[in-house]
Amino acid sequence: MSARSVDWNPLSRSVPIELFVMSKCPDKVECEEVFSQVLKQVSVPISLDVNYIGKPNISEPYGIQCKHGPTECLGNIQELCFKQIYPDIDDWFDGFTLCLNEEYQDIGEDNDLAIKCAKRIGKDYDPVQNCITSLNGIQLLTDSVERTQSLNVEKSCTIYIDNKLRCIHDGSWKECDGGYTISDFVHTIEEAYNKKN
Repeated sequence: MSARSVDWNPLSRSVPIELFVMSKCPDKVECEEVFSQVLKQVSVPISLDVNYIGKPNISEPYGIQCKHGPTECLGNIQELCFKQIYPDIDDWFDGFTLCLNEEYQDIGEDNDLAIKCAKRIGKDYDPVQNCITSLNGIQLLTDSVERTQSLNVEKSCTIYIDNKLRCIHDGSWKECDGGYTISDFVHTIEEAYNKKN
């Protein structure tokens, strides 16, 4: 078992990493690509969570207003449901999410891209679709947006490491004390782990 796959172990003193994104945002694509490399290089236990930026609005189809419209909200729900059904980081993040990012403009237009990405990694999409069309999918999105709003995060992609703002990618890297290269992020994560243990 790799160090990064112990994120479900409550006894582990893993370092929490949170990415706050919009599923159809090019900054998300850049940020998640960098973090896919960070996770391959980091040698300590981590937990990864991705939450979404939006505003509650009962007149919107999913009860949330997303910057890039209802298709983005659906894309957010697709990613959240996939993670709930297939919680292994290699499946939901490296496999599914990074695959969607290859054609991010088409995320949420329908289920075709999501089905294609699930097939690519050999996962059945039907349970994900059941999650999306149930109240569970909307609740996952609502909870995710509430988490984002609790930290007053508004920019995609905002990165928190060990519950602290670490960096933002909004057209370019900003507010990145400690640098923004892959090795800089790895250093921050490993340093946070060493302080905890």
